[in-house]
Amino acid sequence: MGIDGLIAHKLAFMATQEEPAVVLPTLYYMSVMCMKHRPGTISMDTHLLLDFLEKLCDEVARNGFKKVILLNCHGGNQRLLHLFVQWHILDKHKEYMVYYPPGIIYWDEQLTQQIRETSDIGHACEIETSVALYLFPELCKMERIPKEYHRVREDHNPCCVPAACTYKPISPAITYIDWYASYPRAYTGDARKASAEKGRLLVEPAVKKLVQLIRNVKNDKTLLARSKEFASLVERPEWLHDR
Repeated sequence: MGIDGLIAHKLAFMATQEEPAVVLPTLYYMSVMCMKHRPGTISMDTHLLLDFLEKLCDEVARNGFKKVILLNCHGGNQRLLHLFVQWHILDKHKEYMVYYPPGIIYWDEQLTQQIRETSDIGHACEIETSVALYLFPELCKMERIPKEYHRVREDHNPCCVPAACTYKPISPAITYIDWYASYPRAYTGDARKASAEKGRLLVEPAVKKLVQLIRNVKNDKTLLARSKEFASLVERPEWLHDR
């Protein structure tokens, strides 16, 4: 419960120790619709989240900040945040820029393949539990890990993307029920193989990537100007300028 938000905030805090930036409180109530069958789930409607994120960024800008990074460690938020950045505020002509690193910043696929000992990766798996053991050892109750190994359902698409779809009758299509069809218990894998050392190997390069992102954002002098240029052309298309 809450691990994605805890990890995001911790990574942000660690990065800002090396490259100063203001870290806002974590948004714990986001998009978790695919897990509403599990007790403890609190999921917000998409339109509410889009409007809330816009208002939040507006308020950050009103306080003098013109660059906002949306750091996400929850898979269920990825498409929502992509929608927000590329469509929801595109024609709102904001006086600030929003930067969203897609995916989950600590999830380095190549590194994960090198260090993992188990085949199934997902919620509360070897990898996620390793990150938790490194960042929050006091919150991990390893004695409660079930003895049985929970695998993703092999008759469905474990990644919810067309290229990885293994469910033959519908491949390569995706559907709204893919997550539940793959992860009915909302967790998978064998967390008994997790270790704090594996977590360290994943987290340290993730923090370095985040540090570099913050520096890149600080140095960006182009995108906000391009946004203003786009807004002016939307209001008066360039083919009308000579009339």
